[in-house]
Amino acid sequence: MNFKRIELIFFLAFIALDIFLFVSYMQKDDIVVSTTNSTTEDSTTSVLKSIRNDQISYGSLSDKKSEGFYISSPQKDTLKEKTSTLQGQSWSYDDHKLTAAFENSIKLKDDSKPQETLNAVVKDSTKIIAGQQYVYDRGLSTKNMVVYTQVVKGYPVYTADGQIRFTTRNGYVTGYTQGLLENVETLHEKRPIISQKRALIWLYQYNKLVSNSSVQWVRLGYTRLLSVNNSHVYIPTWMIAVKSNSTGNIQYRRINAFTGATMDD
Repeated sequence: MNFKRIELIFFLAFIALDIFLFVSYMQKDDIVVSTTNSTTEDSTTSVLKSIRNDQISYGSLSDKKSEGFYISSPQKDTLKEKTSTLQGQSWSYDDHKLTAAFENSIKLKDDSKPQETLNAVVKDSTKIIAGQQYVYDRGLSTKNMVVYTQVVKGYPVYTADGQIRFTTRNGYVTGYTQGLLENVETLHEKRPIISQKRALIWLYQYNKLVSNSSVQWVRLGYTRLLSVNNSHVYIPTWMIAVKSNSTGNIQYRRINAFTGATMDD
């Protein structure tokens, strides 16, 4: 039995386990919140009240459920192969990611709105490879880093594998690091995705929401689950940004959008 076949067997076993956990989650959810609408609402209201009592604030949360699927992307060196199209920058390549430095730093027109300058840069094929696949992500960007996320199957990629991370200093963009998901394929049929509100409730019940904090946003995207046969497998994930009111620091928490399990490292 070759190594790739062993990897595939382990991957299929993992999927089977994931399905089992999802079924267990659904059964547990039925027990906790009951099968009647009134009991469900009472249970949800009770947990959300507990969250507020712990001085954790949050905005409007949706009860809407949807569907999604696993996706996979083979590890290729397309970024490296297409560097001949780039101009005015030096670059290096490692772990399927391209890191580049602009020969002439790019001045931002407005530090608070970096996309007004960088949108044109990202769409310029002499500066960024496959830039049309990325969009500005204000929620992930910081004072010293502007993030553009690749959009795959309608959702952003919340991992460096599918992002462009621009480095900024004193109002200038000095360079970037880029990852790119390619030849993306869907794995298996669509599966139910838990709601935005349910994701936050699960995060709280896992004790991953610290007191005296504020939930900045709760968004659905793809994050890496595992690697198999020289490909990465990604799963729909609720990404939750939580800001400490005392320190101002932001933590990013992840919830498996299929099972509700925490995905924090």
